[in-house]
Amino acid sequence: MLGLGAAGMGAGLAAGVGILSPDIATAAGLVALGGLLGGVTVASARPELELFGPCVKRGRHPGRAAITIDDGPHPISTAPMLEALARAGAHATFFVLADRVQRHPELFRAMVDGGHEIGLHGLSHHPWLTVRRPVAGAAELAAAMRILAAHGSPPIRWYRPPFGATSPRVYAAAHAAGLSLAWCSVRTLDGVPIRAETLRARCRAVVGTDIVLLHEGPGPTSALLPEILDEWHARGIAASSLSEALEGAAA
Repeated sequence: MLGLGAAGMGAGLAAGVGILSPDIATAAGLVALGGLLGGVTVASARPELELFGPCVKRGRHPGRAAITIDDGPHPISTAPMLEALARAGAHATFFVLADRVQRHPELFRAMVDGGHEIGLHGLSHHPWLTVRRPVAGAAELAAAMRILAAHGSPPIRWYRPPFGATSPRVYAAAHAAGLSLAWCSVRTLDGVPIRAETLRARCRAVVGTDIVLLHEGPGPTSALLPEILDEWHARGIAASSLSEALEGAAA
């Protein structure tokens, strides 16, 4: 209703000054409004544009690439990922979902016991904090953190919204819950079906200071992680947690 009203006002103005006929002006107004709304929609799934607020999107240490892993814990991928990281002597930041922590507490405990950083991905995997009142969103994030704490999590610093969906309400909710938004500089898109070679190529492009977004689940990521870590090591890049990657280089 608001959109049609705005389009109508724009159309009326254009027609009133004799620029366009009323019908053409209405169509032009709707096209313009659609473009505006489409741009906002795209930006809302692109946290790196920082349309609604700041987010962490690059590390600072030139010799480290932050490895961040969403959607866990998962019965297929968590154990082999932890094994690959331990073999490489590396830490990661796992952005976990509280409902999955409840289903797989032993896998979550293994993340914590392995010294990995824990970030919050949500109570469950949904984008609705983008439209909920900030007080309700903050309450949901706080509830999720209480679940993680009950299962042994250290204090949570980072929040990564599912799908990268942001809005002013997401930022307000995260701030009220004491969380900072974290995003990435390399989005591998492995959360959808992906060929192993495509994932390899995206990870070969990683450089120091990148924040790399990977996913848990049945895809090729967990099987390829040892190879990815070895390839980075050969190029002098150490995999690290997000907070470790934000440390400055040693003097």
